[in-house]
Amino acid sequence: MRNRDNSRKGLAAVEFALTLPVLALLILLLVEGANAMHTYSALVEASREGARHVLMQGDDANVNTLVAALVADLDQQELSTDVVTDPVANTVTVKVAYNYKPFGSSGEEGMLGDDNEEIQFVAQTTMPLP
Repeated sequence: MRNRDNSRKGLAAVEFALTLPVLALLILLLVEGANAMHTYSALVEASREGARHVLMQGDDANVNTLVAALVADLDQQELSTDVVTDPVANTVTVKVAYNYKPFGSSGEEGMLGDDNEEIQFVAQTTMPLP
């Protein structure tokens, strides 16, 4: 039979307690990064569809409504759409901007300690007119 050293009791619990904050921070950063990537990807897709819509419908296309419908899960107050038609280059450019707010920054002090921490994501698509 082995004679166990009593000084090693609880060592696993101490190691777990020391590594738990690091693991929690990594998981939080992973989730925040995935959310930011999803938001930017939705903006890119909305700008592409907006440019296609202008190509199909012409200058009277309602791109703002289309973009708002494509990114309906985002805060519509923080979303802006700009459509520029360049007759010299014969192109249309749709620019979609969104003020992204990280998880901890809604109404209270954010993760970095700033009340107004936002990141502006801008997706822009330029397509040639027929």
